[in-house]
Amino acid sequence: MKKKKNKGERQSRGSQNREAGKRAERNACRWALEHCSGLHEAVKEIATKTGRVGNYTNLEIDGEFVEYSLESKSCKRLPEWLRYGIVDQALPAAKRFKNHPLVVVYSKTLPVDYRVWHLITPDRHAELLRCEQELKYRKAKFFIDGKEIKGIKDLGTIEFNDGMDD
Repeated sequence: MKKKKNKGERQSRGSQNREAGKRAERNACRWALEHCSGLHEAVKEIATKTGRVGNYTNLEIDGEFVEYSLESKSCKRLPEWLRYGIVDQALPAAKRFKNHPLVVVYSKTLPVDYRVWHLITPDRHAELLRCEQELKYRKAKFFIDGKEIKGIKDLGTIEFNDGMDD
């Protein structure tokens, strides 16, 4: 029988770590909901209001979005080599050159197509997603049913490009 926790009693380390992990998942999924094109069609009915599907352990992923399959990892301390690359190298250089930090991680232990990973800041990532969505919108704006729009004569008449130059 489980012992009930008294009001002032501290949580166990394992319980604290699970809660920190869930909090990290929720925050990552909230961020993705705000900046991505939305939840993947397959999980719209089961995702929580934060966009999290991690409670369905058979999915083995924290969130499914149009652009990304999101898996959040939380740790107290980054490995020293990674912390050094971010804090002591990429961030100071980005400030000095007034650009964005990018840390590239390479691992021979991963499958060939996934050996290189790019770490960027959430702000930069959001900016790139906005640009991608704007580009998709602009491309979609000039095509109707797969035909390129040449011009609009009046509100009811649309001219399509026939592929021949005038």
